[in-house]
Amino acid sequence: MRRLIASSLLALALSASACKETDPYKFETHIANIRDSSKRASGFQGMEDLVKTVVTSPDNKDRLAEFSEKVVPVFDEVWEEAPEHQEKMLVMLRDAAQPAGSRIWNKAVALDGSAEARKKSILALEGIRKAKATDSVETVIQELDKLIANPKNDAGGNADGDVRELMAKTLGALGDKQATEVLIKAMEQTAEVQPVKVHRAAAAALGKIGDPGVCASPDTCKVVDALLTVTYRVPDAATSKNIGVQSKQALVAIGDPAIPGVLKMLRGEHEGVQKLAAQVGIDQFNIQQTAALILGAMGSPMAVDELIKIFPLEDCKAPAKPAKKDEEELEPDAAYAGLRAVIANALGFIGDQKSVDTLCTCSTASKNPADMFPIHEALGRIGGTKSVDCLVNVIKTAEYTKDAIATADLKYEARWESGRFAILAAGPDDAAKIKEAIAAQTDGKVKSEMAKWSKGLEVLETCKTDKGCYEKTLQDATADWFAREKAAYELARLGDGDPKVALEIAKAYKVRNPDARLTMAWLPAKMLHGKPCPECAAALQGVLDAEELSTDASYQAPVLMARDSIAKLGQDDAEAEGKKPAAAPDAKADAKADAK
Repeated sequence: MRRLIASSLLALALSASACKETDPYKFETHIANIRDSSKRASGFQGMEDLVKTVVTSPDNKDRLAEFSEKVVPVFDEVWEEAPEHQEKMLVMLRDAAQPAGSRIWNKAVALDGSAEARKKSILALEGIRKAKATDSVETVIQELDKLIANPKNDAGGNADGDVRELMAKTLGALGDKQATEVLIKAMEQTAEVQPVKVHRAAAAALGKIGDPGVCASPDTCKVVDALLTVTYRVPDAATSKNIGVQSKQALVAIGDPAIPGVLKMLRGEHEGVQKLAAQVGIDQFNIQQTAALILGAMGSPMAVDELIKIFPLEDCKAPAKPAKKDEEELEPDAAYAGLRAVIANALGFIGDQKSVDTLCTCSTASKNPADMFPIHEALGRIGGTKSVDCLVNVIKTAEYTKDAIATADLKYEARWESGRFAILAAGPDDAAKIKEAIAAQTDGKVKSEMAKWSKGLEVLETCKTDKGCYEKTLQDATADWFAREKAAYELARLGDGDPKVALEIAKAYKVRNPDARLTMAWLPAKMLHGKPCPECAAALQGVLDAEELSTDASYQAPVLMARDSIAKLGQDDAEAEGKKPAAAPDAKADAKADAK
């Protein structure tokens, strides 16, 4: 009997031990099989199933750390002897996103011309990027450098340049300044030897790193020069993500250290830009407009004096004697009008009061919406009593020539559009003069269009200097869009420098009007004056992600502005990690309420 009991206990112990060893929820179970070449296939299958469970489970931090500690060394151990399982290992390492995966990713990044190596390289790069595996920085730099020198292993068909593009994106996500030189080298390639998507990715990566590079002088920095010249070296389609846009956003992310170089371009003194532009037949006006566009996106007061200096004023001033009745009125040169429009736009986004007098000089001169509208809009963005007084004059006197408008009823469009801008520019003490100017209008079309701005004026007169009152309007998704826009302007003034106020404005980016949305994208970075606000960036990025490919062309300007602001405020890490920011899920849910 005693012998029978002992035998039974031994059997139970062995049975328990066997269950413990084959527990599918323990990494050790599958590690043992992976190390045994006869059981390796089932070991990898079991490990694959377990990793899928772990990575999709909430609160999995400890389990992922265990994977990193126990499993990654085993993958490294069997890597060379199990080539048929390498792809599975890379998928698991990517999904687990643990930096320790670098010990394997660094082996898999190199290309040899085969489809298998290409697939493994892409999986490795995805893992490095997702895990922010800084131990892979040097390896990725080396491999990208090799491909730039000899791109044959990353060429062919629709996949041409895919690995180089992903390498550049990965280096951007890692944010290490060591990558600057190789990214500059990528930017300096011609379109004949490198697809433009690689240039775009390299530009975006330089922006994420945010370093101006080695500077021989304040206005000669290697990264800045590469970003300024690439658009003249590499032709690209006119899209919202082309190389010009990517370079501009990178310069915005670098910030003030990039301004001297852009000003050098504005003055026509950047040798690289001048040489390349001449080779492709681009004139000085185009160069100046491009530089002004970049400076406006950067939003720094450091650029104001130089922009004012080249603002075309001569054809805005009154002629020495009026034209005779039988003489045709001379229209301003189109090139000067175009430059004036771009500079006005830049000065408006910078928002410095010293611009007002210059802008006002040309506020009613050309009688062409091509440059008058941007001037009026800029005055509205800058704000203040001087801007309001100028815009009140526009409301009373402005008109467009018949040759500059599509239909005759748009003759006084400048008046009603300036009604909006005057209200945006106004403080509580300015309301009366705006109301008087609006009330004096007799044209039926003007009166009808002016009525659309009544809610904004009402908010100004009701809330005056009450932040809470404006905040309530801003947060009300059912409120009139212009009332919300005006509330955002006043909150930005009253809460200047306050990241909490900036966040509330960024959240209001969901407003369903492109003009108001542009304001909500611009103001957070403007009012923080270079201070980061990752939460603001996440709120903007969340809406961009939720609405990707679902908005029409009228929303392109606010989308571009949102990207510029994200570059200034601090790019949220969610994109690099393949996750949506917290702000994203409710963006679509609020769309109906925001439709008003």
